[in-house]
Amino acid sequence: MNRRGFTLIELLVAGMMAAVVLGAITLSLSQLGSSKAISRQRLEAYSRCDMAMRTLRKDIITTLRRGDLFDTRLHITDSTHRFQGEVVNKDELLLFDGTLRANKEIDFNGEGMEYETQFRIETNDISSALWKRRDAILDDNPIGGGMATPISNGVIALQFEAFDGFSWFSQWDSDEFGMPQAIRITVTASGMESSEERDAPLVTLRTVVPIDRYQSPDDKLVLIAEEEEAERLALLGIDPDEGDIELNAGGSAAGPSGGVGGIGIQPTKGDGGKDTIIITDPDGNEHEIPADP
Repeated sequence: MNRRGFTLIELLVAGMMAAVVLGAITLSLSQLGSSKAISRQRLEAYSRCDMAMRTLRKDIITTLRRGDLFDTRLHITDSTHRFQGEVVNKDELLLFDGTLRANKEIDFNGEGMEYETQFRIETNDISSALWKRRDAILDDNPIGGGMATPISNGVIALQFEAFDGFSWFSQWDSDEFGMPQAIRITVTASGMESSEERDAPLVTLRTVVPIDRYQSPDDKLVLIAEEEEAERLALLGIDPDEGDIELNAGGSAAGPSGGVGGIGIQPTKGDGGKDTIIITDPDGNEHEIPADP
């Protein structure tokens, strides 16, 4: 029985068909990997944008409203910078805001409930990032002090606009124009994780944050201080309603004998004729000490 082999033409056709099939498979896998990378970058860009937006909203919505203009500030600076050859927004925001939770989980951290907060974009080795500076003291230098921390990497553009009830403004200073009715925030972030990813997708989010134009009661902190002082006096056994209880120059409670915090102090003469002071502690014990010469 004669066996017939493949001809050269058949081998060439089969090789070309195999090459086409392998090329199609390779192209499909390459496109699948590229689509996966783009999806990952887009998701990363959205996460960065969302993190920046949440932080900005939380601080802007708690902007202070006080009768004293020293304790009220909202300042928008309009600025731009370049990202991959294109001009994008690089606005800065300075505001005085409050919070209901301390930064550190301890009973006393030396901080109040009001802060100087500033947001800006700073460039880094890959692209740029959103930074937040927070100062726990409202002082005469609102643009300095405190501690700056990065909030979200990959934020390449940041825009703030103030609304006065009729128009949006790219620049605003509450010292001149008062408090706006709302702030519009536009954040653009990139999903690139290295400087080689030049074509990474960009994600832009925008939101409007209303600002309470009715100022908070100025005596809120005063009432809190009075309650804390009343609790302290109660622990010392002092009734603040008694007429003979006064506050000395240092702000401490003084009893009828000039004592401080429930401790009685009485000047007297010792056995040697020298001036001495008898101190009566809250438990009723008397201690005699010599007076200063």
